[in-house]
Amino acid sequence: MTSSTAFDLKLDAVTQRYKGAATAAVDAVTLEIAAGELVALLGPSGCGKTTLLRIIAGFVQQTSGRVVVGGRPIDELPPHRREVGVVFQNYALFPHMTALDNVAYGLAARGAPRAQQQAKAREMLEMVQMAHLAERLPREMSGGQQQRVALARALAVDPRILLLDEPFGALDKSLRLDMQIEVKRIQRLAGITCIMVTHDQEEALSMADRVAVINQGRLEQFDVPNEIYDRPATLF
Repeated sequence: MTSSTAFDLKLDAVTQRYKGAATAAVDAVTLEIAAGELVALLGPSGCGKTTLLRIIAGFVQQTSGRVVVGGRPIDELPPHRREVGVVFQNYALFPHMTALDNVAYGLAARGAPRAQQQAKAREMLEMVQMAHLAERLPREMSGGQQQRVALARALAVDPRILLLDEPFGALDKSLRLDMQIEVKRIQRLAGITCIMVTHDQEEALSMADRVAVINQGRLEQFDVPNEIYDRPATLF
């Protein structure tokens, strides 16, 4: 399965100020992300990268600036109408639902016919190599398996943009490496534009097409991994 059209994403001077805070959580960040690109937002805890992700998803309404997907501003749209898929750090699977029903959930919420839900969910589970565990509950799966199901669920609704929030944080080191390779494979296969939040430099440099280094809400550098590594723009 490949998406017929990948969408570009533009952040235009996006700023987020929380009431009473001395500094902006996100400070006039401008990024242009190409269609089909995997970009890592890299920085320490509290630097604003997750806030930026939540702004793209629509969970946080930015103070100023615009989020533009495929040439169309999406700032006025609620999260469920933004066509953005999100994979959370803890996967957020429904514990009482099988893998298949978890993946079909977004389609069910949109009122798709049951046969269509099931067919699409099975196709997605096939893509993440989890078809054989379709009837399992989350508690009967390993962390890596749950992550694949969460990824399948996010992709099942054909999102324009895929957001990954510290997706490997809950995995042990050996599994983390396997899943980095796997997620990159699935992202390429789906042909989808993907933004990944991480504080792990190695992860960002090995997985991403380009890396956006964030520090105290500001964008320090946005470039390909080799340039970030060999020619850092700032001391930070």
